[in-house]
Amino acid sequence: MAVRIDIDATTLTVTTAGVDTALTLRRSIQIPLDAITAARVVTVSEAKGELGWRVAGSYLPGVFAAGWFTVPGKKGKRQWWAVYRDPEVLVIDTTLDQPARLVLQTAERHDLAQRLQLSARTS
Repeated sequence: MAVRIDIDATTLTVTTAGVDTALTLRRSIQIPLDAITAARVVTVSEAKGELGWRVAGSYLPGVFAAGWFTVPGKKGKRQWWAVYRDPEVLVIDTTLDQPARLVLQTAERHDLAQRLQLSARTS
């Protein structure tokens, strides 16, 4: 999954490229840092425990989850996934309805989780 994550003073920007844009149905998502409530690294199986119905995007069990999914038990909330076969993913929770959660595959997941968690505590 070709996902680029940029953080500036006020905004988290997630950008996709190529086929990933088609799979996720989104070229980029911007989240205000003050809307981020938590960031953590979890196993894919743990993250999939909170994966709802696919609304828009692509899903092939055991291969990838990409695009918009519901959040079980939270009517009107959506989560955005960009995950292939990595064993761990970065989960970012927000105060927004769409996306209420971002689930991303990135090699820098531990560093980004720590950086975003610090940002969430200071907002």
